[in-house]
Amino acid sequence: MKARASSLQALGEKGLLHVLTRHWKARSKRVLTGVGDDCAVLRGEGKDHYLLFKTDAVVENVHFTRQAAPEKIGRKALARALSDLAAMGAMPVAAVITLGLRADESPQRLRAIYRGMEKTAKTYGVDLVGGETTRAEQLFLNIALLGECRGYRPVLRSGARAGDFLFVTGRLGGTQAARHLTFEPRLAEGQWLARQSFATALMDLSDGLGADLPRLAEASGVGFQLDESAIPRARGVSLQAALNDGEDYELLFTVKAARAETLKKVWPFATPLHCIGVMRKGRKNPADPLIAHGFDHFKQRRGGAGFRRKLGG
Repeated sequence: MKARASSLQALGEKGLLHVLTRHWKARSKRVLTGVGDDCAVLRGEGKDHYLLFKTDAVVENVHFTRQAAPEKIGRKALARALSDLAAMGAMPVAAVITLGLRADESPQRLRAIYRGMEKTAKTYGVDLVGGETTRAEQLFLNIALLGECRGYRPVLRSGARAGDFLFVTGRLGGTQAARHLTFEPRLAEGQWLARQSFATALMDLSDGLGADLPRLAEASGVGFQLDESAIPRARGVSLQAALNDGEDYELLFTVKAARAETLKKVWPFATPLHCIGVMRKGRKNPADPLIAHGFDHFKQRRGGAGFRRKLGG
């Protein structure tokens, strides 16, 4: 049966967000960036001070299984939101947590989940300052996270220009075995790229390169050309999986062509850095059957693409 135009499967996440938020307009002059980037950006206390605001959720049987180690569940809940701050070059400040749970949930399991969040908060300098609990049909945690940029501007998705080189950190694909629970949010790398003014556009890879690169290109009003032979893959992972598995939480960013070689020479991190393509004029991108557009919570495609195939624990 064909999905109706008004159904969630037909709309997908992008279409749903357009329906829900297209009429939103900021009333305050403090709001600098709203819907459409990794975080909202608000004007801070003075010149070159910006506040970044983000909310993110993990849901049982969507982002983790019942069998997953509780501390890793808590770690992932906070690390996902931290990755969005990294995606704009920001530093974390404080977080509040909404916990949804069944009445028969184990307090010991919940305490272990919170230990995972607390350890992650200590590692990355986040103050946990409050939250909310509610009864729910399945366990979920939602993190509302505040970050900031002091002395430099956050990097948006919309700054790429034709001719900019396209880079990605780390290796892609194969996250479902367990790495989706243990990834490192690239906070230091994102802050350095923003402070040094290398990145012209920046985001993290949560839904897969096949979904997130078109979003960056659309926000910037340009196209892209991928060098598929240069896409870094995790061991044993196919190119299609590297493009579409999602939950990599690596950084995807663009750099002016004149600065690309300098970036490679001065990159101060052990995190691998890979140039995987170039941004092109025009919005039309070459058709690529390998790009199945990554993960979408609602949009089912032939063969099941668009849904997580299997969650690891």
